[in-house]
Amino acid sequence: MSEAFEGLRAQGEVNRILDETLDGGLDDEFIARQRARLESARRGLLREHAWILEDERRWGEGHHYAPQDPEDVRAHILAEEVDTALDRRILRRLSLVERALHKIDEGTYSVCDATGRRIPKGRLQAVPEAVYTLEAQ
Repeated sequence: MSEAFEGLRAQGEVNRILDETLDGGLDDEFIARQRARLESARRGLLREHAWILEDERRWGEGHHYAPQDPEDVRAHILAEEVDTALDRRILRRLSLVERALHKIDEGTYSVCDATGRRIPKGRLQAVPEAVYTLEAQ
């Protein structure tokens, strides 16, 4: 295994031990803060997704300069590919944010979807949309 993976694995083990030792339970205040962070992230992701869709719509309607030069055409194609890749990442993260909000509603926030083990509080603070432990991800 690579050193980076070993480091992450070791950090995951440290987080798990600390969480079990220091009663890393999630109180109502923590959950409320996480919900607010997730809802803010959802709004931002939806705005970014809408911006990409609007940009695509405008190009489709011909509101932009139609490139004639082969280099301009290649640049336009590259920009579309970048937007598509970015939008896929936005939608993937949005899906995780939505899942985390659903887990808060059902009372399973901090429970790994894959293993049923507890996701360390520190991981949730760093990545509020985490639905998997580092080991399961």
